[in-house]
Amino acid sequence: MENEKQIQNENFENQLTSAAVGFLQESAKWSKFMAIIGFIGIGLMVLVSLFMAIGFSAIGASTMPELPFSMSAFSIIYVLFAAIYFFPVYYLYQYATKTSAALHSKNKQQLTDGLENLKSHHKFLGIFTLILVSLYGFIFVFAILGGILSSFR
Repeated sequence: MENEKQIQNENFENQLTSAAVGFLQESAKWSKFMAIIGFIGIGLMVLVSLFMAIGFSAIGASTMPELPFSMSAFSIIYVLFAAIYFFPVYYLYQYATKTSAALHSKNKQQLTDGLENLKSHHKFLGIFTLILVSLYGFIFVFAILGGILSSFR
């Protein structure tokens, strides 16, 4: 009984069904498409931040309404968002290319590397989502506290 389970586990670990291979191929194609769109978006974010920095400095502060921050600071923040966005897009692209190559060459190590990149992509997005949800929670709590404190004035 135990020996039969071990053989089943080895077969499971050593084989992919044709349907699983098809799903992985389609997943890799769509992931590559989404990664390329992501890289284009990152490039556009960097270009927009450069145009903002150059354009608003050329316009000058005299014609701009007063803002609590400079437009060059806003431009830097935009570049930082592009840098943060780069990592999940890069992991997704690596998953797509390595998985596609692995399925064509039937290379288990490349498939493992591709799936590791998919794990990294999901892990990055999960951690980033937790950070954003926590930030939203803090903003919500401080907004409520601000509303309560302002009602006592």
